[in-house]
Amino acid sequence: MPETKKIPLEFFTQAPEVQAALQQLADRFDEPGPSHNYKKLIVSDTLDAEGHQYVHLVQEGGGVLGVALVGYTYILEKVGIRFMRLAGTSAGAINTTLLAVVKEDRSRNCTSSERILEYLCEKPFFDFVDGHPFARKLIRWIIKTEHFARRIKNAGLILGITLAVLVLTDIAATGLRHLYPVFHGIAIASYILTGLALLCIGLVAGYGSYLLQRLKNRGFGINPGDNFTEWIKMIMADNGVHNIDDLEAVAGKVPAGLHIRNVEHDRQLGGDPTKGLQPDITLITSDIITQNKIEFPRMWNLFRENKHDIHPAEFVRASMSIPIFFESHIIRNIPRDLPIIQTHWKEHLLMEPADIPTAVRFVDGGVLSNFPINILYNPEITIPRLPTLGIELDDATPADNTINLADNLSLGAYLGKLFNTVRYYYDKDFLLKNSLFRKGIGVIHVHEYNWLDFNISHEKQRELFVLGAQAAARFLLEDFNWEEYKTARIIVHQQVNSSQKNLRGVSDILTKTRK
Repeated sequence: MPETKKIPLEFFTQAPEVQAALQQLADRFDEPGPSHNYKKLIVSDTLDAEGHQYVHLVQEGGGVLGVALVGYTYILEKVGIRFMRLAGTSAGAINTTLLAVVKEDRSRNCTSSERILEYLCEKPFFDFVDGHPFARKLIRWIIKTEHFARRIKNAGLILGITLAVLVLTDIAATGLRHLYPVFHGIAIASYILTGLALLCIGLVAGYGSYLLQRLKNRGFGINPGDNFTEWIKMIMADNGVHNIDDLEAVAGKVPAGLHIRNVEHDRQLGGDPTKGLQPDITLITSDIITQNKIEFPRMWNLFRENKHDIHPAEFVRASMSIPIFFESHIIRNIPRDLPIIQTHWKEHLLMEPADIPTAVRFVDGGVLSNFPINILYNPEITIPRLPTLGIELDDATPADNTINLADNLSLGAYLGKLFNTVRYYYDKDFLLKNSLFRKGIGVIHVHEYNWLDFNISHEKQRELFVLGAQAAARFLLEDFNWEEYKTARIIVHQQVNSSQKNLRGVSDILTKTRK
């Protein structure tokens, strides 16, 4: 049975490994004074009135592995990092939305990530599996059964061999029963067993056909996803978000006292070094009707004339629509004949009025872009004022590259790699062309966990949280250097915009100002 007992926040945050990670950061970055002040840590030149440093953040999707994302952002927030622009897909879209909506509670000295964790502590993940009771039992069985696919394959093989033996026995007994009386009884028994086997196969096939038709009628998804949508709506309502205007207002609120450190800044910004620094969020989903990547909330006006006709919880629901596991999220009755709607389709997707559909069908954003770091790239900025950080969930089992895998793939492995090649290409292509963004990406290794295990135990949830926290600490301690990142961005910008590719002129684009 799924666990329903509420667990305290401290079950996660006071885990010895999490406290050890914070202590390591304090040992490296504390200045004399109160413990855990992290004042030596510099990750950005953009700060607010309280000294918090700001970064852009993109988060990858990964089902229930998203608990690790919360562990990662928990560490970032505890050391004084806050978020300007946020983007994410699927599980990354969930944490992105919650970081934008669920603000820190200063009265309890509670960060956004801690408040998000409180919501997670109160919610059994298996509630999200809200399909037919038989489907819920089947999913729980599949999750708990090790090597499920192998066992099903072996069971099918045994059934096939058994049926073949029975049929051969029927034939042999039928031919011999007139010569040897003993085969008369064997023939009758064999006929009965063969009939029972065929009946079982027929019942399974019939029920399978019924489930397939039910699946088709319900958007080719086992679970409606209504429980998840209502949960997100509840959290939004708790935090004053009831419509798109509310979401844009809370996500786009500029931090008080936003300023840039007393360092070099871009000449083209004129007298306002904070020009263009505007918080926002982007949630990625995939429309399989028009075959387009959709960015919410920016593209809401493709589907409705009035933004209050769509609840922002639908954006999150659309982004996490794992194919087959959840029903596709469908928006119907698009007013395609309205000039304003046609204008928006032309602006966003370059589509002509005749090509605008009457309805769209969303599946998980990870189908097209599981790590949408490209949307946070601003090529106009010469000198970066803050970095773009990313959190990747690496759930791939480490491969032994000394083995020839190309000639030894099973059908399942072949289809899996084919799908992953398609869905990761878009993001990989951007990183290949803009490799310096790799300097801002932290990786959480979660290959030992099942991303669809919605029956996950509290202990495994804590393990994922710990892995996220440890990855964030490792990133800050070993992998990221703000000055190196900033210098690399300046050089790349100069390379792209200089026809002579003369890097000696990099210093000429800098101007120093003193506040």
